[in-house]
Amino acid sequence: MNQPKMQREKQLSNPELREPVKVFCRLRPLCDESELPSLKLLSPTTLTIISDTKTKGVRRECNYMFSYVFTSYSGQREVFEHVALPLLEDLVNGKNGLLFTYGVTGSGKTHTLNGDAANPGIMPQCINTLFNSIGELQAQKYLIKSDRMNGFEVQSENEALEERFRETKSITKRVRLTKKGSGDKIMYNNDGTKLKNIRDDCLFSVFISYAEIYNNAVYDLLEDSNGKLQSKIIREDSQRNMYVNGVEEIEVKSAADAFELFAIGQKRKRMAHTLLNAESSRSHSIFNIRVVQLIQGQNLIKVGQLSLVDLAGSERCNRTNNTGMRLKEASSINNSLMTLRTCMEALRENQLSGTNRVAPYRDSRLTLLFKNYFEGEGQVRMIVCIKPSDQDSEENLQVLKFAEVTQDVQLTKAEPRYLQTFKTPTVKTGYIQTPKTTKAKTISSFSFGPKIPSVKLDLQDVEKNFAIIDKLAQVLRVRKQKCDLNNEDFDRRAQHLRKRLIDSNQENIMSRSEIRNLKAMLKRDKSQIQNLNVKIVDLETLNNDFLTKNNEQQEFIQNLQLTIDEKNLKLNQNCLEQEKNKQKFVLHAEKLNQEHDNKLRKQRHQLEMEMQARDLKLKKVKELIESDVNVDLTQSHREVTKLPETELKENIPQFTSESVIDRNVTSNRLNRGRGIGDIWLEHNAVKPIPLQTVLQPSMKRRKSVDRLKKASDVTNPKQSKYCLIAQESDGAGDVETKLYKGDILPTCTGGAQVIFNGVECLREESPTKMPLSPNNK
Repeated sequence: MNQPKMQREKQLSNPELREPVKVFCRLRPLCDESELPSLKLLSPTTLTIISDTKTKGVRRECNYMFSYVFTSYSGQREVFEHVALPLLEDLVNGKNGLLFTYGVTGSGKTHTLNGDAANPGIMPQCINTLFNSIGELQAQKYLIKSDRMNGFEVQSENEALEERFRETKSITKRVRLTKKGSGDKIMYNNDGTKLKNIRDDCLFSVFISYAEIYNNAVYDLLEDSNGKLQSKIIREDSQRNMYVNGVEEIEVKSAADAFELFAIGQKRKRMAHTLLNAESSRSHSIFNIRVVQLIQGQNLIKVGQLSLVDLAGSERCNRTNNTGMRLKEASSINNSLMTLRTCMEALRENQLSGTNRVAPYRDSRLTLLFKNYFEGEGQVRMIVCIKPSDQDSEENLQVLKFAEVTQDVQLTKAEPRYLQTFKTPTVKTGYIQTPKTTKAKTISSFSFGPKIPSVKLDLQDVEKNFAIIDKLAQVLRVRKQKCDLNNEDFDRRAQHLRKRLIDSNQENIMSRSEIRNLKAMLKRDKSQIQNLNVKIVDLETLNNDFLTKNNEQQEFIQNLQLTIDEKNLKLNQNCLEQEKNKQKFVLHAEKLNQEHDNKLRKQRHQLEMEMQARDLKLKKVKELIESDVNVDLTQSHREVTKLPETELKENIPQFTSESVIDRNVTSNRLNRGRGIGDIWLEHNAVKPIPLQTVLQPSMKRRKSVDRLKKASDVTNPKQSKYCLIAQESDGAGDVETKLYKGDILPTCTGGAQVIFNGVECLREESPTKMPLSPNNK
């Protein structure tokens, strides 16, 4: 039979070695001060809740007893001194303790345990008080090392020195966790409290671990992972204590290191927003503080553990309206809390009625992990957090009923745990001594009492025979009693062995179930990996195709870019050529203008000479004409040759055969002189009547057309003059011939334009014709 379990049964059978679970109550302040609370405080240990019954209009008051009731005005320090300080004193003496907060969501459980920087909760005050007490008695780092099976081993000084050297040379695990976890470091207020009765002949080492139970799976919040936490398995160590296999236990040497690890775990803890709580815990968090003592002069270490558990709040879905993942989380939380309540009820029923009801620890990871505490491996404390509002009265009633059940459970008093080290370290300080020999465990054998003596009867001495028979009967009675005791011991051992076999069978079944689940998960993961590999191959093929198409498109883009560059080059060349042509055209135009001006200057000079010669001839003609015509005719002729006012306004010159005495004769001769050497385009709009005048148009080089049929008639570069001939009859019936003259100039677009610069009028009149009087007009 297992020795620790026998000790537990003896302790449970002895009322003096048992103590009840201490349950405390803490009331949260109301959000609305005008709201009336549904709870009344009768005394520091008694609380009354007012509940509605099924009968309408009837309200019932129920009283509940606690170890102590903290009102809404109680501070964090008061809660720590009443609840956690005794557990902390047991911790440094090698005893175990469990403290968990229970209540509905938003009742102040997390605030009670954690608090804030100005008002630290139970956990920060425990850390500060612990390091205030053992600050000078701490062992060197890595002298004590976790064996990762819920035990510890002592290393030699050289091994510890190597561990510290590796820590300074490379990045330690805690630093990696700090970088990856990116927790917000918080420094809590330290009031300098110290514990009493700390042994001076011991060296202390503090180890921290932080885990959570989420959807009935255990996760290590301090695990050095790549962002995704792996679920852990709960196992039983050599002392039949439950622990989380593979959890990271990190040695800390100051309160700041512990707070840093706590901040990392808080960053990874599952939190969510609900209608009842802005930051609702979706998992049960477990913060473990383990203190290991090296006892001076012995090869023994003493281990104490304090577990601070922040239970997730129970909640009703009809109030939170949770759906999806939040609904699944709430269901898992409520199931684990229900399993905890069922285990407490089973323990209370066994103690009150003497039954042997099996507590369903394995139905939940929460109860399985703390199974040893409920069987006498340490003190258990519970803080029930209450929201004293009418809306939470039904949930508060269920919480108070659970508290009533819990404080009726009797647990054995905690005893220190001693573990013998399996290594033989050499420590210069002399705190550890290695025994030369180890004692082997002895198993007691069965004894059947005194040996049956040999009997010789004397037929002659009857009294002597009776004495011998009585002595024989006495020996046989003693042997029978011893046999009965052996049978009872055998039955008891058989029963305990049967229980151990049942427990082992259950553990085996759980292990097989876990193995099957792990195999199924492994198989599923393998199939997923295969599918992912197939998808990866397909994606790689598609990626190669896309790369090929991309390369083709890049080549096509490069070709297009080259084409565009070539066209841009050609456009730039064309622009340059156009600029050059334009400059050439401007220079040519300027040259032509200069040549034209020179030509005009020469023509003007030549015309002036010709005009002078003609003037001499005209003077002679005039003298001849004047000699033959009388004065009356001359006067009549001058009156007729006067120009009308309309033609003077339009500034269009007119000439007659006798207009040699007018100033227009000079202009007419000048215009005619300019036409020498030019090619004229003569445009006869109508067939003209032959002129009988002495003065005739002088166009030696000309081209006559009836109509302009095509553009080349005007754009011919050889033609530089234009003449439009038109004949009209005046009011007296005489015919007047008009010649509209102009210059043909080329345009920039390759065409030509005509600019009119003069009009010549030719007509013949009778010298005896009298001018019309104004009345006859």
